[in-house]
Amino acid sequence: MRTVPTIVIIVVLLLGGSWTTYRYLQTTTQALGTQLETVEQSISTQKWEVAQKELNTALQRWDKNKTWWTVLLDHQEIDNIDFSMTRLEKYIETQDMPLSLGEVSTLKLQVNHISDTEKLNLQNIL
Repeated sequence: MRTVPTIVIIVVLLLGGSWTTYRYLQTTTQALGTQLETVEQSISTQKWEVAQKELNTALQRWDKNKTWWTVLLDHQEIDNIDFSMTRLEKYIETQDMPLSLGEVSTLKLQVNHISDTEKLNLQNIL
């Protein structure tokens, strides 16, 4: 008789952990995506100092979240975001508009992809 309550408790803990993890990833990806959107707008208007400042804020946010994301996600995705951030930083330093816009778009796609792949739906289960 003790096995049924134990199994129920384990299932509830697993579901609760999954839900908490999903909410954390969703919240942090949305915040980072919003920050990157601001960077993109600054690049589009050729406000390079503002773009650099906003990117530095995004990098600080990324460094703060990266610790937990490393535990929760595939390391390849995190490495790709790191590489993209570094490239974007250099493109903004050199004020290269086409490459900066392309890289910030790629970075936004990578961040949004994380939120999409962690969603609990039939496509991600199968």
